[in-house]
This record gives sequence, C-alpha cells and structure tokens, in this order.
Amino acid sequence: MDATVIDGKDAGGRSRGPRRRWTWVIALGSSLILVGMAAHFSPAGPPAAAPTAGIMTGNDVIGLAPAARQWRFVKLGIASQAASGWTDSVPGRIAIDETMASKPGSPLSGHVSRVFVELGQRVRAGDPLFSVRSSDIAELWAGKEKAEVDLGAARTTLERVHATVASRAVPAKEEIGAQQQVRQAELALKLAEAKLSSLHVVSQGGNEFTVTSPRTGVVVEKGVLLGQQVTPEGSAALMVVADLSSVWVLADLFEGQAVDVRVGTAAQITSPATPDVTLDGRVEMVSSIVDPARHTVPVRIRLANRQGLLRPNVYARVRLATAPQSSVAVEIAASAIVTDGARQYLYVQDPQGRFARRTIVTGPAHEGRVVVLQGLARGETVVELRPN
Repeated sequence: MDATVIDGKDAGGRSRGPRRRWTWVIALGSSLILVGMAAHFSPAGPPAAAPTAGIMTGNDVIGLAPAARQWRFVKLGIASQAASGWTDSVPGRIAIDETMASKPGSPLSGHVSRVFVELGQRVRAGDPLFSVRSSDIAELWAGKEKAEVDLGAARTTLERVHATVASRAVPAKEEIGAQQQVRQAELALKLAEAKLSSLHVVSQGGNEFTVTSPRTGVVVEKGVLLGQQVTPEGSAALMVVADLSSVWVLADLFEGQAVDVRVGTAAQITSPATPDVTLDGRVEMVSSIVDPARHTVPVRIRLANRQGLLRPNVYARVRLATAPQSSVAVEIAASAIVTDGARQYLYVQDPQGRFARRTIVTGPAHEGRVVVLQGLARGETVVELRPN
C-alpha cells in the first residue's frame, strides 16, 4: 500500500523568512504530530501499530494511507525552477533624506526669547527660526568694540610718534614699536570679528542673537519653546529643517528576503499618499548588520519627491526585484513551509512514496510562492496545504 512518510530527523538551520502557518501539520491530526515527535527521539525499530486509522509508523517514519481523511486538507506539490520577478510587498516608512537635512542649534548658552516658525512650516535659507538672549553674545560684542577702540588708539599713537621721529625729537625705534602695537590691535579686532561670524547668527549688538535656517526646506522637527534654556552642548535637536524634494524609504527585510538584495536593486513603492501610483526607485543601502531583536536587515531606497506628496513618517509598501535565480534555486508554495522560529523545513517525498522532514534555506517570496535556495531540488514532491 502506498503511504507518505514523515521523518523526525532535524538537520537544524536558521530562519530565513517570516513565520509560516502550522495549518497543514495540524490538519494531519494531533496523533500524527505525536508519532513524529516519538520517531525523533527513538531509534529505528520494527513498524509500530498506527495510533490513528490510515497512519502507519516504523523505522522513524510515519505513513499515511491514500484514503486517510487527512488528505482532505493537504495535497502534493512539485518544486519548480525559480523565476525572476518581484518579491511580496513588505512594510516600509517614509523618512527624511538625512543628506538633505540640517539641525540648527544655539551656538551659545542662553534663553529662547522668540520663536518664529511652527512645525511643518516651509522656510527659505536665511529665514529666522528663533532668538536667544545670552550674556555670551554681549561679551563677544564688547570684545569687538574694545578691539576697535584699541586699534584706533594704536593708530593715533603711531601718527604722533611718526611726527616726532620726523622732527628728530625721538629715535626711529620708537616708531617701530608703535607700528607693532597697531598690527597687534588689528589682529585682535580680526579675532573678535571672526568669533562673531563663526556663530552663523544674526545679531545687531546687545545680548540677543537670532538663529536662521541654513537651507530651504520644511521644519520637520521642533523642540524649542519660549523661555527654554539652550546650550551648545545640548544633545536634543532644537529644530530640523529638511529639503523634502528627495526622501528615503526604509524597509526591514527578513534574512531570507535580503539574500538577493544589492545596492542598485530596483524597487516599487506604494503609499497612502499616492494610492493609484507606483513609484520606482533603487536600493542605495543594504545594512551589513542584522537587527538582533527582530532578525531583520534594514534597507534604504531613495525617491524623488519634487511635488512633495510623500511626507516623513507615512507608511509605505515596498516590493523588490528578484535577481535571476541560479539553476539550483527552486520555488514552492508558501504553505509547504513550516517554521519553529529558528528553523524552516518541509516534508519531501522519497522514491518509496514516503515523506521525510528536510531543513531548507529560503529566499524571496512572491504571490504565495517562496524561493528555496538550499535543501530542495527541482522536480521533488512536497506536502502543501490545500486552499480553502
């Protein structure tokens, strides 16, 4: 009598895809699962009596008679050559392009005296963002004014000494000393002016200065409040101004999905902001690090956004082009794959018509089909879940 066999042998492996349903295993009945577990922990021996009608066990195998009721829920499928195409969509989110964003802050300690913009407001380069009252800016202005006074005094002294040297009332070395005093005063003034200009703020003197936008864009973050104390060392951004003509799409791929993804891989993005439009982009970064908590690989795609339809933090769906598969890569129905969170495996028919459990390595998935990179050959027969 023909029978299907499930071998409890577990070769081990790593999870390379999202969690799959156990539905078809449950459909075989709890008795079948228990027998499989017993076979896993017991040495090979003579055939045992079937605990359920239509099920036979022996030599670490489980046989299911062709007429067994469990076949109403499962069927057989053939592994076929994997084809190129697109992966199933994965969740993503729109983020600012950090290469086109700036975080203006306060270069001096003080208290915020005025705030000129709101969150989401468009600004141009040079527009005022907020003002700060600071004793530090007052000291810098006082230093500049003192340097100007000192330079004027040094020049006056030089003129007087020059006149006395010309009349031979004093030796010429006195004029040389006066010239050095002028040069030192000029350097002191330049230093005071450089300190003020390096702040990149607008100030007309006194104890207040205004921080301006370094670029044209949108205020996408605003963490400054009236009266708030600010310092140059503050870790939190007071404001973020970003040019949204280009945005990033960030997606997290499971390890198996990221196998064939490279820089330059084509991507298709849909978003609630553009429900009837599919946007085309290309992957510009694939992380070399796997998230230890989620076991996902971050991927980044750059998109042109000249019309401003895509806003930061909006959710998106991402599909990636799959590379042409090697001759050894095959694909099967996703319902054939079972996972326990750490391993993926399926049940493959052997030449005697039995089924053996086999650990596999999966690749991208698309429209209910999954690429198997290791552990399965084209033409082999596997157990699949029947569609509802």
